[in-house]
Amino acid sequence: MELPMQNISEEIAKDNSFNIVGILLIDHAYLRECIEVILNDEADKHQKLFFARTFLDTLTKHSAAEEKTVYDSLIDMDELHAKVLECEVEHAIVERMISTLWPRMARLKDLDDVTEAEIRTLAKIVRNHIDEEERTLFPLIKENLDQSILNEIGFQFMILRRFTPQDLENYPELQKEIYYNSCNSKRNIYQWSGDFVKKVNRYIGAIVSQSPYFIKT
Repeated sequence: MELPMQNISEEIAKDNSFNIVGILLIDHAYLRECIEVILNDEADKHQKLFFARTFLDTLTKHSAAEEKTVYDSLIDMDELHAKVLECEVEHAIVERMISTLWPRMARLKDLDDVTEAEIRTLAKIVRNHIDEEERTLFPLIKENLDQSILNEIGFQFMILRRFTPQDLENYPELQKEIYYNSCNSKRNIYQWSGDFVKKVNRYIGAIVSQSPYFIKT
């Protein structure tokens, strides 16, 4: 049965399974699997091409959702500003590389040497990026944000990221929380919440009102 929409936010805020750090690590784990194959000199080129395509697809969805839910929410905080700004710059570099690789990858039947060199370079950049996020940004997020906000950000990331049941096959509890059985099929009833944006802005605003990066309106 569908939950009343007005009750969703309160329930999400109390559900620690939606902690944004843990949710981001789901994509990080899969991206690392792809990177391992892409950088493996012994891997078959057809296998590399398959993983390169899923790598680009996952990376595109992950980056877009992370920018809107995590980076945009936290950029004004003193403790996080420099690190978030650095992450945004890295995302911009990655997005430019993806924009040139995707059209070519869609047409390829075999992975040529030039494209493989480009995808390997991108894989190394992304590996360094997620290593740095896990080593520095994630501890800062956990240290400076209330658990309920971490949960809200994580939930909204999942909605924007458009995780499918297949994406969450190794995370049955999250799959259960996001998808409801209806007419023998699973469907997601949730949408991006404007109330979430306002709530996080109020919360962050209370923390950063004295920040040099905070623009009063």
